[in-house]
Amino acid sequence: MGADSSIEKAGRFADPLPCVRAKSHTKKVYERLVILDFEATCNQGKAPDPQEIIEFPSVLIELPGGHVVDEFSTFVRPVHHPQLTEFCTELTSIRSEDVADAPTFTDALDAHVAWLEGHRLIGGDDPGVIVTCGDWDLAVMLPAQCQTAGRSVADLPVIYRRWINVKKIFGKYRRGAKAFGMKSMLRNLGLKLEGRHHRGIDDCRNIARIAAALHALGAEYRITSEVPPSRYPEIEVVLRRGDVRHTAVLKKRATGTLLGLACGLFRTQIVEVYTVDGQVVGDAELTELRPGTELVAVARGERRNAREQARRSRAGEAENPEES
Repeated sequence: MGADSSIEKAGRFADPLPCVRAKSHTKKVYERLVILDFEATCNQGKAPDPQEIIEFPSVLIELPGGHVVDEFSTFVRPVHHPQLTEFCTELTSIRSEDVADAPTFTDALDAHVAWLEGHRLIGGDDPGVIVTCGDWDLAVMLPAQCQTAGRSVADLPVIYRRWINVKKIFGKYRRGAKAFGMKSMLRNLGLKLEGRHHRGIDDCRNIARIAAALHALGAEYRITSEVPPSRYPEIEVVLRRGDVRHTAVLKKRATGTLLGLACGLFRTQIVEVYTVDGQVVGDAELTELRPGTELVAVARGERRNAREQARRSRAGEAENPEES
């Protein structure tokens, strides 16, 4: 559904939260691309509440050339709105009977993770990356669906939380051309639409062709986007300064929010927060925190000592790897 933003005005997936541009993990150039494009329950007016994924498709390609390695596709059974609207069926071609006996979102997600793992796209020395047409699929729909299904977005593999928006790649390498949606990018690149627009697996195949065509023009695929901090659940952390410890709830996984929390707890200006092994905590580290993690708060005058202690800590780990 993220393939064409023109339908947003119909209330399919309007969302006021912008996607956070990735500030880290952006240097690696990816050549194994997982194209993903959800379809979800929708109305001609306001989107259903909650909105639910009804098709979970992916196409794996390798660059250069855009060779299709494999495909993954499953319908997903909506729990809260099992009867699809006429508008939804006309838009996507997906019928209520198509999703009636389909796996639930949790089962579909687990199957997709297993598929990614089968292709060694999660972890390892050469992980893959998800490519979407817009940020809606992973910035809005997947976190919302996880919340509806009782799963935490923080527990998702990183590949679902940092991705490449092909519209941003298109805008960079086709200067002067605007990427309103998948169809406009296809036209600009001299490609014809194949299959049914707004059918997830067909959109994935077309987006894969766009990605390959842009790569042939010199495009490089680096992370462009990540899940906004507001989409992560609040988390309990332990903040320590000297011998004083406070257990508190971090409402938003953003560095500014963490520093503000620490300032209030210790009643002084906290300028940095470290992990216990001396790593500075930034936005990327906050997304990986586990409940109950202990963090070290550092005031302005304490920064030099904190850095020296961190250096010694890392040096000690390097000298005694079995003890660390």
